[in-house]
Amino acid sequence: MRPILRWVHATFGLFAAVYLLMAAATGTLLLFKPEILALAHSELGPVPADTVTQAQRLASNLEPGSFTSIRFPDETLRAFTVYLPDHRTTLYDPNSLAPLEDSLGLVRAMDWLFELHHYLLAGETGKIVSGAFGVAIAGLVLIGLYLWWPWRRGWRFANARANRPTRASHLAAHTTIGIMMAPALFLAAFSGAAVVFHKQTTAVLTGAFGAKDPAIDVPAKPGTLATLVEARFPRAVPRLYIPAAEPDGTVTLRLRQPEERHPNGRSTLSWDPASATATAATSEPEAGAGPRLYNLLYPLHIGTLGGLPLRLFLFVSAILALFGAFHALGSWFRKRRR
Repeated sequence: MRPILRWVHATFGLFAAVYLLMAAATGTLLLFKPEILALAHSELGPVPADTVTQAQRLASNLEPGSFTSIRFPDETLRAFTVYLPDHRTTLYDPNSLAPLEDSLGLVRAMDWLFELHHYLLAGETGKIVSGAFGVAIAGLVLIGLYLWWPWRRGWRFANARANRPTRASHLAAHTTIGIMMAPALFLAAFSGAAVVFHKQTTAVLTGAFGAKDPAIDVPAKPGTLATLVEARFPRAVPRLYIPAAEPDGTVTLRLRQPEERHPNGRSTLSWDPASATATAATSEPEAGAGPRLYNLLYPLHIGTLGGLPLRLFLFVSAILALFGAFHALGSWFRKRRR
């Protein structure tokens, strides 16, 4: 099996290395997207207390159908983020509700990086290809660890630098760096692929660990969206405002309860503007082990699950991945010349 696995690792790894160069380069910047955008808008003041009402006002100022959702401000980026149908975003001041000027082009740049990282600039087809690369890279990491294991005692940190322009030197550097970045690379590749193939991943996890109905009771009395959210989810933080799909439809608010780890929250409350009543609500902590495990994968991929230490770990590993992919390509080109 070892010769076959070595051929698989070398052959498919060549294509994966090209993708990995792109994914690592874009991923390192996207890890710190909120901080980068916040630096460009240091003029923003404190976030208003009633962000739910402000989000409703902002939604009423926008053309129906011109946006898909509104992300609430947080401690890092004190601005509303409006998501547009073509995967672009616009930032708005949470107090004045005026659009923020993107004079440096950072919002456009981050949108483009996300489009490249997640969709390969090819829409839904590109997303599927990106997910397939994630599965392949996760598998290549496991194969690489299997091939390296018998020679693990010969591993030396000094080999991470290719001191000579030879295939053996590039191969040693690739192997050394590959072992260093293997945990983070597997984590990022597996979680990214799981997010892309969310239906399949959810089915596997719910089948293995079970799921429960997350629906919960809603307040019976009419009220504003803000008051009903406070009544049903007193400790939750609003994260996403999703407008009604039709003129007479319901508005949905995604919320993050203290027990949740997903940065955008997975608990929801739906509200009918016409009758001012809550029509449905779900609580993520009630969803069961399977869905809750799946909800950990996205924050794991973007590094928010473990806070700044995990993001720094992923950042350093992404830099190492760049060098690892470079040495893999260097080894292949040296072999071709021979």
